[in-house]
Parts: sequence; C-alpha cells; structure tokens
Amino acid sequence: MDRSTTETHLSIMDLPLVLTQLFERAQQPLLPDVQGPLGLFVRYLRRKPGRGLAVIYTVDAVNTAHKARVNDPNRAVSLTLDEQALQGAQIIFTAQQTQQASLEIAPTGVLHIADLGIAVQKFPADAALSALAASCDTTPQSQIFSVLQTAAQTQLQDEAWQLTSAYAEPVRYKPASRCVIRYRLALQHPVTGEKQTLTLFGKVYAAAEQAQRVQLLQQQLYEEQAKTGLLPLLPRPLAILPSLGLTFNEAIQPPAHIETNDQWQTLRTGVRALQPQLERGRGGDITRIIIPDEELRLTGRALARLHSSTVMSKDAPRTGAKEAKRARERAALIASRNPALAERVQTLAQQLATRLEASQPDSYRPAHGGFKASQLLFHSHRVFVVDFDGFCLADPALDVGYFLAYLRPSGLWYHQQGMRQWFEQATEVFRGAYREAMREKGVTSETLDAIMERSRLYEGALIFKIATRRVNRLNSPRPQELSAMLEEITACLA
Repeated sequence: MDRSTTETHLSIMDLPLVLTQLFERAQQPLLPDVQGPLGLFVRYLRRKPGRGLAVIYTVDAVNTAHKARVNDPNRAVSLTLDEQALQGAQIIFTAQQTQQASLEIAPTGVLHIADLGIAVQKFPADAALSALAASCDTTPQSQIFSVLQTAAQTQLQDEAWQLTSAYAEPVRYKPASRCVIRYRLALQHPVTGEKQTLTLFGKVYAAAEQAQRVQLLQQQLYEEQAKTGLLPLLPRPLAILPSLGLTFNEAIQPPAHIETNDQWQTLRTGVRALQPQLERGRGGDITRIIIPDEELRLTGRALARLHSSTVMSKDAPRTGAKEAKRARERAALIASRNPALAERVQTLAQQLATRLEASQPDSYRPAHGGFKASQLLFHSHRVFVVDFDGFCLADPALDVGYFLAYLRPSGLWYHQQGMRQWFEQATEVFRGAYREAMREKGVTSETLDAIMERSRLYEGALIFKIATRRVNRLNSPRPQELSAMLEEITACLA
C-alpha cells in the first residue's frame, strides 16, 4: 500500500492487506501448512443496509491457478465491517487508523478493532456463531461425538452400532448466521464385527431457538408424511443438540457401487437438474428445446404435498403486505444505484406493492418460504426438499411465485435465443403438475386460478430480490440486465 493510500479512505481492494496486517499484529499465521506468499481470494461479499459489509476470503498460495484454488471453509477468513464503518458502499476510515487503533484478541480467536467496527476471524472462529467451533470438533471427547452416534443409530435402526471416528467437513457457511456441515462417520457393530461408513448433515444456527423450531417442524412434517404411506419429501431429521443450536439430518445420497448412465442414479441438485438445455443444428439454429418434464412434475407435486400439510407454524402468517414492504425496500436500494432507471423501478414497485397489500388468499397454508431450485435434490425418480428455515404459514402463491421467479434462466436477462421458450414451457409443466396434485387434494379450480393469479405478483416481488444481488455484491450496475428484469416485472403485473 503506498503512502497516498494510507492517508485516504480505504477501498474494498485494500481490505486484504488490512486483514493480513491484523493477523501479523496478533502474531497468528494465516495458513501454517502452505509455504511461500499467500493470497486472499474473495469467495463471498455482501453489503446490506443496516447490516454492514461481510467478505469471506479463501487463503491460498499466490501462484495457485484459479481453477485449482480450494473452496474449503477451513481455509476461510472473514472480515466484517459494522454499519458505523461505512457510508453507503464507502469505507470511512484510513489505513493509518487501522494500524494505530487498539486491537483486541478474543478467547475465540476473533480479532476486533472496536473503535473502527472491524472484526476478522479465521474459520471456525465466529463471534456471532459461537457454537461453530464446537460443531466442527468430532474428537471422542467432544460435545457432539455421542450425539453423532445416536443420530447414526437412529438412521441405521440399530442402537448397537458404535461410532469409532468422525470427520466434519463444512460445506456452506454464512458468517454470523449458520453453517451446514457434512459429517463422515465410521462405525462398527460390536456383535457382528461389521464396519460401515455413513454420512449425515448438520446445521448450526446462531440462534439456538431457531434450530429447535426448525427441527421440530421438520420432524412433524416428516412423521405426517410417513403415515400416509408415501416416502417423505424431506430428509429424515435425526437429532438435535440444543445447547449448540446444532441439528442433524439424513444425507440424501445414491447407492454405492452403481455404474450406470441413468442420470436418476446420480444425486443432482435442483440448480443442475433444471438448467435449460438446447440442441442446435448447423449455423447454431435451435432445433430442439429440452424441458426437464419429470423433474418439474415431481417438483409441482411435492409443493402440493407441502401446501396440503396439517403442520402449522406458530408464527404470524407471512402476508402479502410483508412482501410488499420488502419489495419497496429492495426497489429503493436498486434505484439508489441505478439513477437512469430509478423512476421506473419505483413506479413498478409501488404498483406491485399496492396489489400485494390488497391480495387475500382463501386460507393461509404451510409454506416453504424460499422454494427454489437450489433447495431441491433429485434422485431415484424422487425429489427431496431441504432448508426449511423459512417454513411458515403463507399464501400458497408465495411458493409458486418464488419457484418461478428463480426458475428464470440468466440468459433471459440478455434475450438469449431459446430462453424465453424454455422458461414458458417449463412454467407450464410445473403449474400443470401443481394444479393437478392440488385438485386431487380437493382444492377447487376457482381457488387454484386465484393462486396462480396472485403468484404472478410474488414472482414480480422476488425478481426485485434477484435484482438486489448485484447491489449487495457491490457489482457495477448493468442497465441492460436490470431493464430486462423490469420488463419481467411489468409482465407479471399485466
């Protein structure tokens, strides 16, 4: 960093050096097992009004090729700036201030400059997710070892199995919020001597009460569906450690040692399974649009099963008025970064919010609250729904609109050939399967027509959410992309 930089306010590009200097002041190595110069590579960056800035870096050798860099949370270092340290997207302190300010080293390993609102932490240290380190400790003396054994016994339906070793592998981490952890277990049966490996998934929450609420609702939903004779649409909840806010669930995985070209014998995420596929002929002309019919039909039927559940959240319903408020807030954020389109953004948001506030379902039903492709897993001609953190009572149109808003391929924002046809055909398949399954459960065609009509409003509101990702990640505005999104919202209002 040159002299001029130290005397002026910092930029986002300066933060890696600030982070490195803080670890040097604390006399803590960033990555002890790597020789030579180290680099910090951005994996996650979010700036949300009122919640500050969060950046996650992967620590790796400077000369490591981009494709070869590991995406391992154990090599993650996060830096957060409080709201007090920011003015919009600008950092208001200088490098000199970071060098002179008092540095606090917490017992958890978190480095903190309270005066400037800076916190730096190396995984698994997390000031706001204090149970993370304990959730990754799988030694026999740890808090979670015996609970892992109990969870494995529950899944294997045999209390004799003994856990011999366990390994924690973090797979998805949001600082100060939650972390999904894959646990690989080795077990032995004391009677038969048989050995077995097993994979479970854990999720640790910053708020222990949230872990208990979500796990209880998932358990009730799983048991309700098991009684119907149908295979449940969600992984089986296995155990919870309330003191850590840590839940354990079955891992959905394909049978071992199966060699086949059948895609249904491979575990696929919804994002992968629902990607647009086009066949092209000579000259690049599209000769066929491939729709994932079975996956979309399974998804529509699964959502209908969820909406016909009797499991009820005790929280207040998630109303159209709540979504209207969020749409206005997101539109204000987008408008602040896109002056040329600001008036159009605000006008559409107001029209959308007004209609959402006036929308009333015939009844509020159990809803996923974040139903999109990334929350789906496909295997063995089945779909599994995961991540019930947002489970709520809501207008069923919310889930329908959520799914369709996120089903839109990114190529749609750039008017790429075939994307419109693919989306419209995929939408028809999904809606048709959902309607058919809901009619089988006694829902009238009139009620379903109203759900589909209201779902268009929720689609529009969620497209505003999609548009805020560019703002929250501090990416440069892309007027063409935003303009295409506004066209979609206009169509939803029509």
